[in-house]
Amino acid sequence: MTEYEACYIFTSRGSSGQAPHPSKRRKTARLPESEARNEVLPFITLLRGLETPECTKVRLDSFEAAWRWKEDLIHKAFHTANLDTIKEVASFIRSDRAPQSSRKVRAGLLLAGPDDRASADLFESIAESVNKDERAMLINLSSAQSANLKTILSYMNQEAINHNLGVDEDAIIDRSRTTGQLNYDLQILFDHVQDKAISRVVVAFQDSEAFEGKMLAELMDVVSSWNDRIPFVVLFSVATSVEGFQSKLSRAAIRNLEGTEFKVGRVSIEEIFKIINSKHSTLWLSAGLSNLILQRQKGYIQSPYAMSQTLKYAYMNHYFANPLSVVLNDDPTRVPLQEEHYEAVRNLPSFRSHVQKLIKSKDYDVVRGLLDDDENLNELILDKFSSSRKALEGLVSAVTALYRTQSSPTCKTDSAWSEIYIQAMSGELSKSTLFAEILDQAKKLPSDTMHDLLRDLAGMFHDNEIEKVIVDLGKLTSNVDDPEIPLRSQYDTDHETLRTTIVAQKVSLSKNASILSAQDAAYTRIVDRAFSELHKRFELALINPQTLFLNEALIYDSKSPHRDVFTPRPRFAIERALSSPHDYLGCGCCGRVEGGLSATQPATTILYQLYLESGSAVNAADLWSAFWTIVATEGGEDEEADREVL
Repeated sequence: MTEYEACYIFTSRGSSGQAPHPSKRRKTARLPESEARNEVLPFITLLRGLETPECTKVRLDSFEAAWRWKEDLIHKAFHTANLDTIKEVASFIRSDRAPQSSRKVRAGLLLAGPDDRASADLFESIAESVNKDERAMLINLSSAQSANLKTILSYMNQEAINHNLGVDEDAIIDRSRTTGQLNYDLQILFDHVQDKAISRVVVAFQDSEAFEGKMLAELMDVVSSWNDRIPFVVLFSVATSVEGFQSKLSRAAIRNLEGTEFKVGRVSIEEIFKIINSKHSTLWLSAGLSNLILQRQKGYIQSPYAMSQTLKYAYMNHYFANPLSVVLNDDPTRVPLQEEHYEAVRNLPSFRSHVQKLIKSKDYDVVRGLLDDDENLNELILDKFSSSRKALEGLVSAVTALYRTQSSPTCKTDSAWSEIYIQAMSGELSKSTLFAEILDQAKKLPSDTMHDLLRDLAGMFHDNEIEKVIVDLGKLTSNVDDPEIPLRSQYDTDHETLRTTIVAQKVSLSKNASILSAQDAAYTRIVDRAFSELHKRFELALINPQTLFLNEALIYDSKSPHRDVFTPRPRFAIERALSSPHDYLGCGCCGRVEGGLSATQPATTILYQLYLESGSAVNAADLWSAFWTIVATEGGEDEEADREVL
């Protein structure tokens, strides 16, 4: 091989142009189908390894289907929140309004907040809107491509050409060689804009605050100098504030920008939580876990996307570790349950409670059939599982109905949907003061507002009795003397008067109800009738979820995985590793030691234990002497052994 040859072809000795001898086929051990299939599944087999691959696959498919639906709803919520902003930014980009000076670049400042994922979704939607126009192009710049100014300009040229032509990465290099231009010369971009008749070149900085201020100022200076030839529009995503972002730029760069501020709509944590625990769900979070997640949200700054990932982890844990989650798929009869599944069901607290009820009613034959016959238990699972799911759906509907009632003008309570949900999942909502206050305050509503409330609640509960009350209320309000003045019940504060009484030079105030008109009295009877029906519906729906059969499969209530992952304790883990190395190493030498020190333990473990026993003042010589006493081998303490230990 010489220095002018591009490559070197290797030819084995003695080949003489003949084809190489085919390699010998070797016999390889063929894995069983079940083992080969489990290797590609991210879920492990449960039930002590006795779970069939079909059940494992069903658990995985059920998790992916359940979370895919929730993820689509969350993405739709983000898109709906940003819809107005996207329209405003698109109108800003298409605007033909010229800046005050030819060197001024029109810049849009998007106050997207600290959520990187929400900012990424917003810019994806803006890119889709811009790409619909063939005469516009969008160039996304990130801080990872900002090594220097030349790199950014070269990337802008490359992205512009690839956007319309769909050529490979070497197109800009080939073009610079043929034209003699440097690959970071914006003349290349100018020629491309002229050739394609492009009216807008949008440069988007998704993580603008991650750019160096000096680099950003230099880039704005270059863009400003070409603005009279290339129609630039710049978009900045601002995570903190406009003032903070402005402090990064130089005065010259600020003078070259004509900024317009856009406020980005945000999805609240409450909305994400409500989507996950909505009525039409396959899995619900327990009161304890929900409270833990929301308390962590209050204690730390957490974005809605991080909240959704936290809830996704809860979903994944349930389907990953609970073998009974196999029944959460769309078709419970898709895969027959195994004998181990039935044994697991018989050990559930909800099954024991169901058996105890049967024993109290003296249905001994039914109990014996459930304990001995898997077919009878399977029929019970198919029957009770659907009813338990409907009961949970009704409970969530009652939570939403109570939250809707709370939004009435006369209600003074201001509880979040998640707070009402947590009380309902704990089985304490129906007996709480919050429940009584909301219904008592809703009775004070006038007839026009009451009609709207009852209409919404009737749609949530699907109750014919409430529909009849609405019809009677409509007949009453249609015959009033003045339709513009609504009717008021006796619970309204307008029908109460204060009475002052002076007894023994002491003033006392008392409330007296004023005399109601005939129409107001009729409206009061309708209100009493309506809320009597609502009380019945709420009492039927607000049950204790822990009493439902197979609630262990429908409700996820494990706090430890969430706490260990999202609230780690590194100090505790390090101290445990130093105190009990066997828990992490799994070796036999450390496992034989119980509550003491041994020469078989790691040196760091021995030193750490001696350090804990030494107190606040440590003498290095005494520490070394104690350490040497433990690790010294039989045969004496000679100099050579001392040197080996060191």
